[in-house]
This record gives sequence, structure tokens and C-alpha cells, in this order.
Amino acid sequence: MAAPKVFVSSTCFDLGEIREQLKIFIKSYGFEPVLSENGDVFYHPDLHTHESCVHEVSNCQLFVLIIGGRFGGKYVYDKDKSITNAEYVAARERKIPVFSYVRDVVLNSHNMFTQNKKKEFVADIDYPGIEKQEHALDIFRFIDDVRKAPSNNAFERFNSFHDIESHLRKQWAGLFYDLLKSREVKAQIDVTNHLVSNLAASSQKLEELVKSLYLSSSGDEAAKEIELIEVFSGVEAFYESALRPSWLEEGEWLIDPDKLNIEEVSQISPQNLTCSEYLVSSGLFESFLAPVDFENEGGDYRDYLRCMVTRDDRHHFILDDDYYQKAVRYYEESMKKSTPSQRSKALVRVVDKYSV
Repeated sequence: MAAPKVFVSSTCFDLGEIREQLKIFIKSYGFEPVLSENGDVFYHPDLHTHESCVHEVSNCQLFVLIIGGRFGGKYVYDKDKSITNAEYVAARERKIPVFSYVRDVVLNSHNMFTQNKKKEFVADIDYPGIEKQEHALDIFRFIDDVRKAPSNNAFERFNSFHDIESHLRKQWAGLFYDLLKSREVKAQIDVTNHLVSNLAASSQKLEELVKSLYLSSSGDEAAKEIELIEVFSGVEAFYESALRPSWLEEGEWLIDPDKLNIEEVSQISPQNLTCSEYLVSSGLFESFLAPVDFENEGGDYRDYLRCMVTRDDRHHFILDDDYYQKAVRYYEESMKKSTPSQRSKALVRVVDKYSV
């Protein structure tokens, strides 16, 4: 009987005990653990051992990533990456479900780095939990790569193997539940697709039909899910209308990702703020006074919003009235209902959509 293969990716020297416990845990599920130190990787005679490890990822169905205080060996084909880094990239490229864990003390150091990363002394800080300080920033960037991925970007902090075991049990139970639910709704989807293929109606009617079928099959839970989807869509539209002016050519993007602290922006609550107040409080824009008619400085003055996260001062742009009104609509309809997680995910999607 075929069993899922689970690739365990981490540095070995400092996490050897946890890797051994993971091997036992994975086997207890009837799954097949793949750990390089146990001879589970086929070292092809024509490949470097690093490439063999990366290649083995493609033969697995699940991927467990553990980030501790060591950088590990440098990947032979890209010295800026560790072998663990390269294995993670391979899993993402193959869309293998990734379950990521970061040691608690390392994550605390990462938070210290995030708070000071724009300061000159950031590389001189002695970060607790990091074995070799010269690798601290490399480890923190790796954590950022995981966090900023457009999907499957969750990670959990851990102090002991018990934390990892407890979380994996819940996550794998969720995977199995999702599989069972997908079998339940498959027939419903087939019926929906048949109706849609024969439907000659407006997009609004089509949307209502899909919602109706979804609600009839799942009830209250479906209604909640639809509302979450609609709120998230509105949040994404809000950030897009604010950060990408309508006059830009296709493919142009003025925002500097290094100036855009997504974590900080997403944590600012819009509940008791107007749209303008939120944009200023988040640091995305600043308010300034200027003539209504820029060619006639002797006329009336008004407040404008100027974007402050652009690549340089020459690219600062003003949020024009049409786009501001559009942003206000999305702000009132969706932003005020949103969670920090939704705001963070929406910002990441907008940045990924337009960054090149």
C-alpha cells in the first residue's frame, strides 16, 4: 500500500533529537519519513549530494521545515542559500504542502531584527539563539521568505518537540477532513458546472447561482465563508486603489517593498479611523496642504494625501479624488470588517501582483 512520504528539512547538528522524534511520530501515522541522515535520500552518482537532497523533495507529498539557530551548510549552487533553504524552495516550486516551525528564541531575535533593520547597527546586535552571529541576518531573511510567500506561509514557534507534534496532529487532521469534505461536494460541483455551462445569464445571476448552491450544501458555514471571501476581496481592492495610481502604464509599480512594513501596516486597526486617518496612521501616506489649483497658488487650499512608500522622492504621488473615493468605499465596506491576517495577506498579494 502506498504511503505519503514526509520530507524533514532542517539543520541536523542542533536539531538531531527533534528530527529523531519526528521520524517516530511520522511513522506512527503510517507515513514514510525522509531524513538525509537515515539513508532515505538516494544520492545519485551523477549529482552532488546537495542536489540529491533537493531532488528527493519532488518524490515527497508533505514537507516539514524546522528553523533553528544554525544556518547550516551552504548550498553548493547558490552560496547565499543554505541546503535547508534550497530544499524549501524546491517544495514550494512543486506546490508540496509545507509545515514550518521556528524555534522560539530565534523568532524573538527575528522580531528584534525587524524592529531595528533600518538602523545602521542592526548587523552588530548579538542575537540570542543564533549560534554564529555572522549568519543571523541570513536566518532572519529565510524566516521572511517563509512569511512573505503568497500562500502556505504560516509558521509556528516551538520550544520543544511537543509543540511541533501537537500542531502537526491538528494540521494533518485538517488535511484529512478537507479530503473527506471534497469527496462530499464533488457531486455538487459536477451539477454546478453542468448548470453553469448551460447558463445564458448575466454575471450577477451567475454569482447568485453559485452562492445559492454553496449555501444550500453547507448552510451557515458557507454564509460565513462567503462573507470572509467578500471582505478579503474588498481589502485587496482597497490597497490596490490606494497604492497603484490609475495613470500608471501597465507593468509600472512605484512602491518600494523595503519601505512597506506589511506586518506593521496590517496591525493598525481601521475600526475607529476614517479612510484618510488610516492611510496616514499606517505610514503609507502623509497629509499636506496645497492649492486646489496647483497652477494658482493664490487660490483655495485643501488637504491632499501623498504616498510615502515609493522608491524615491521623485516618485511620490498624490491619491487622486476618483481613486480616493473608490478607496473610501472599499474601506467602509470591507476594511472595517477585516482582520490583521486578512490585511497582511491582501497587501502581500497586491505587492506580488505588481512587483517585478
